Amino acid sequence: MRVWSIAIVLIFLGSILSGCTGNGTENDERVEAIEAELSDKIAELDDANSNYAMIEEALNLAISDVESLNYELNNTRNNLSLAESERDGLYEQLELALSLLNQSEGDNTEIYQQISELNNLIGQKEDAIESLNYTINLLLANVLELEQTIDALESVIQSVTYSLEYVVGNCPLGNPGFVMNIGFDDGGGAGIEGDGILAGDEVHRTVGECPGDFGMVYNDTTNEHNWGPQRVVQMGGVLYFTADDGIHGWELWRSDGTLDGTYMILDILGEDCDAAVDPETGEQYQDCTNPGSVRDWGWGDAAPGFLTEIVAGNEKIFFTAFNAPKATNFADVWVSDGTAEGTHVVDDIWIDWDYFCDGCEFYYSGPRDLMVVPSNGNLPDRVVFSAIKAIANTGDQGFPKGEELWISDGTQAGTRMLANIEPETSSFGSSNEYCCADFDGSIPRDMVLKGSQIWFTAQTESYGRELYRFNLQLGGGLFLVKDINSGVETSNPLYLTHGSGGLYLSADDGVTGQELHFSLGDAFTTNLVKDIWPGTDNSSNPWHFTKFGSKLVFSADDGENGRELWITDNTEAGTYMIKDINPGNNSSNPSGFYGGSMASSANDEGRDNPDMEVYNGEVYFIADDGVHGKELWKTDGTEEGTVMVKDIAQGNNSSIWFTGGLAVKEWTTVHQGMLYFVADDFIHGPELWRTDGTSVGTQMVVDFNNGSDGSWPWQFNSVGDKLYFSMWDGDQRQLWYYWDNPGPVIT
Repeated sequence: MRVWSIAIVLIFLGSILSGCTGNGTENDERVEAIEAELSDKIAELDDANSNYAMIEEALNLAISDVESLNYELNNTRNNLSLAESERDGLYEQLELALSLLNQSEGDNTEIYQQISELNNLIGQKEDAIESLNYTINLLLANVLELEQTIDALESVIQSVTYSLEYVVGNCPLGNPGFVMNIGFDDGGGAGIEGDGILAGDEVHRTVGECPGDFGMVYNDTTNEHNWGPQRVVQMGGVLYFTADDGIHGWELWRSDGTLDGTYMILDILGEDCDAAVDPETGEQYQDCTNPGSVRDWGWGDAAPGFLTEIVAGNEKIFFTAFNAPKATNFADVWVSDGTAEGTHVVDDIWIDWDYFCDGCEFYYSGPRDLMVVPSNGNLPDRVVFSAIKAIANTGDQGFPKGEELWISDGTQAGTRMLANIEPETSSFGSSNEYCCADFDGSIPRDMVLKGSQIWFTAQTESYGRELYRFNLQLGGGLFLVKDINSGVETSNPLYLTHGSGGLYLSADDGVTGQELHFSLGDAFTTNLVKDIWPGTDNSSNPWHFTKFGSKLVFSADDGENGRELWITDNTEAGTYMIKDINPGNNSSNPSGFYGGSMASSANDEGRDNPDMEVYNGEVYFIADDGVHGKELWKTDGTEEGTVMVKDIAQGNNSSIWFTGGLAVKEWTTVHQGMLYFVADDFIHGPELWRTDGTSVGTQMVVDFNNGSDGSWPWQFNSVGDKLYFSMWDGDQRQLWYYWDNPGPVIT
């Protein structure tokens, strides 16, 4: 046990020495911190010590086994000697019987029978002797193997050692620390035998952690470009996001949570330079900008703004990026495996087509609504998206095909339009001399993957916007699920959500208003679940759909109780208000944790359907009971089980008042058995909070930005034992992490 005793002493002394400065109060605090730290270290070392004890236990067990085998070997040898003696006695009896047979002249039947029995007994003894010899050889082999194991274990015990290493690149920014490497200084891997430093394969166990419960992962930006990262996703334990380092503009980055593992993957779009003249000196120069490839871009009044999207599969991420600087080029869909070599455009489907061409009537800002179809068997990760194809200077084939549903496996050959739902019929040009193109398309939206089918909404001149599905399997294809609002009028289907074996959606059938519908994928099973707000032109506008087991929890307005919390099991009788949280005709407005205003049509922005959060068998949501403001609530689906978790901002103040108006999501996540979210207690500003579902267990985690401004953490991603998020520390927004550091921290 000597190595562990030395380790504990070294760590303890290091901690004591690191706390020998400062005044009495500081020392008292330091002593308390050291005691807590030492407790963590001893716990970790006890764990390592148990591994060492296992070696000793294995050694003792091997020695005991050798003794047991030797005892068994001696018994077997004694049994062998006895069997050989008995066999020799039988041979003597056989010789006597044969002698009597030779001398006898009468009836020899009895002698022959005796000889036969003796031969049988001798055969049995020979078999027993052979078996005993085999057992002896096997025992001897086992003894030899155990003796070799004993020699190896004794060598391990004698040669185990340790060395301390100061790590920087494997920790986040500003959180370097020591680790204790434990193993054998035998030259394994990249190690050097006998140099006193364990490296490479010499290391069998590492004790120690990067210090602290939280820290900034990296800071590769300038003061003018400190708003990042954005669009954070994870794949294989690595984060992928957009960031602007002040040099390359907004580009694709990755991070494994360490300095060495955080870097830009590829500078897709370099500087954009135009010739310019200094008005004072007349000197010509290059006016250069570098907005980057993965930036949000506005298109003025003629088109909506473009927002970068990133989605992650099992082995690939797909994202939208610009590979040309001019406004005649929209973004394209790109793919990356996390390396520069594996990052490329899937297919450039918009090249040099003038958005403002004569007679063109675009309503398009680039590919959008990316949805991953995860790899399965021999099928790779794929992405489904909505886009227009337009390639200039290629004749009729280059005319815009309208915004339709596309799919890509990350290769040009595997990128294709799934369905041309609204065909090309428009003429354009100053005299309508060009035909034919489609400047609108079916504009697919609300894509949802269900098995091998993509469910989505699309609009046509014949049916308006309705519910469709596309079967990706061989022999599948496009299906209009149902013309819910019969004829050319739209049913405005929204918020497609899994549940009860099919999909729930909000739709207007032209009679009952915007109400809750359900579909199994065909016209017969696609029906109104319940007219929650009856009457002509009345709509309950169901929203915030959240799958809850086999049921659906959502918000709706029945015209009598305001917007409240509802539940359904896909039957009219099983669709009811859970609780009138804000009594009377007042609305508690139960909602998810992000999102903008409700959309009224497919072309509206802010069409998010922010889910409530399912945690520990309950649904967590935001609601205002008219007394406590907007606070954190939970429900188990019953009236008595629908309660406020905690009044975080005391009184009628709202602790969660910022759920709309920002182009970010991920305001909440479940991490390490706790629900993390953002709340403002009106003392610390919006900060990171967590709950175990009880009032006492609902607490602020860290006050990252002291004061009432808050740090506004968002883009939560749970990876292993760390929670990553984007956070404003009062000076800049960067990538941070939080974890319940198990220690020990070796000083």
